Amino acid sequence: MTKFKNCGNILLFLIIYLIYEVIIQNIYIMAFSIPFDGEIQLTLLQLFILSLLSVVASIAVVAIFVKSSDNITSNDIGLAFKGRLKDLFIGTAVGGGIITVGFGILILLNEISIERVKVEPTELFLSLGLFIAVAFSEELIFRGYILSKLLANFGVKSSLIISSVIFAILHLGNDNITILGFFDLILAGILLGAFYLYTRNLWMVIGLHFGWNFIQTHLGFNVSGLDTYSVIEISIVQSNTLNGGSFGFEGSYLSTVAQFSTLCILFYLYKKKQRTNLNNHHLNYNKDVPSF
Repeated sequence: MTKFKNCGNILLFLIIYLIYEVIIQNIYIMAFSIPFDGEIQLTLLQLFILSLLSVVASIAVVAIFVKSSDNITSNDIGLAFKGRLKDLFIGTAVGGGIITVGFGILILLNEISIERVKVEPTELFLSLGLFIAVAFSEELIFRGYILSKLLANFGVKSSLIISSVIFAILHLGNDNITILGFFDLILAGILLGAFYLYTRNLWMVIGLHFGWNFIQTHLGFNVSGLDTYSVIEISIVQSNTLNGGSFGFEGSYLSTVAQFSTLCILFYLYKKKQRTNLNNHHLNYNKDVPSF
């Protein structure tokens, strides 16, 4: 019964969060008379402002539900920042590094080519803010609250899979999504969730999410179908499942391989960490035991 109750709470949480998002977006669109011609066309500045409003919405909804929850506290969310700056940088480096390697492989295979490089400081700053806000709000929602809530009632594997499927489903409305892109989003959710479980903190996960998106967009790819300003503009020789096409690197088999490989490395590090902790426990135990 408790499991069903908590699943109901998660569903209610998602509904309220999405209602908040829709209300905020519609108020913003009406307030600034943003034209609607089949689809909403937003500038990078408008996307940045909307992303900040999404951060406010995510913090508000999570705070309300954590306060009313009986099996999850603010400590479970993993936002304690003390001593976590290193984690944030490591996560950013890992996310950006994966994309950079994939970009290099696609260049070598002549799947993509560089058309031009243009640095526009204002656009770059807005892009930085946009992807930081997106990473923060999505990780707070999907890993900070939903995954933590699931872990309180289900096993690790089930919690990772369920939260990752929810994460992918809520991206189904993105432009140019493909079956492979959807699968890669599920895998991305599992990878982000695994990093959260490894660190028991959100900052490395936020860094990974941010680094992946920010470097991806500035190497010329769309980010989950979103096309924004890029420092490097690329042309795709022919859209396919190797280069990801219009959905971006996340629609590529290279993304699948990269994420699965990273998961394997993380699993190895996790097992190594477990063995180290177990050995330290035995050493401390032996010290406390008097010798005869």
